[in-house]
Amino acid sequence: MRRVFVDTSALVALFDRKDANHQQAKAVLEKIKIDRTRMLITDYIFDECITTVLSVAGHQTAVAVGEFIMSSKIIEMIWLDMPSKLKAWDFFKKHSDKIFSFTDCTSFILMKELRVDKYFSFDNDFKQAGFVEYTQT
Repeated sequence: MRRVFVDTSALVALFDRKDANHQQAKAVLEKIKIDRTRMLITDYIFDECITTVLSVAGHQTAVAVGEFIMSSKIIEMIWLDMPSKLKAWDFFKKHSDKIFSFTDCTSFILMKELRVDKYFSFDNDFKQAGFVEYTQT
C-alpha cells in the first residue's frame, strides 16, 4: 500500500476554508483517496494541527479536526517513542544550517525509518530534507 506523510500545514489547509491552500489541499486529498494512499501522521503533528486550528478557527473546528483524524480510516497516527525522539534531537542538532522545527525532525526520522519518501505539506522543509512532494497531478 502506498503511504504519504501528512504535515500540519496540509491538515490545517484542509479544514480552514480561509487558508490560501484550501482548494489545493482538497484536490490532493481527492487524489490520495483515488490512489488508495494511506496518510501517516505522528502524535506531534496531531498536537500541532489541533493547536493551530484552535488559534485560527476556534475550539469547535479544532474538535472537528481531531475527531476526523482520530476516526479516519485513511489516516494512521504513529506515536513517537523515545528512541525516535532522540534520533530527531540528533538530526536537529546536526542541521544548524536549516530552520527545521523539532517536530519536522521527528517527521523526517520517522519517514526514513518507515521508508516513506512522499509528503503532503505546504512547507518547503520536507523538500529541503530530501523528500518528494505528493501532488494532485
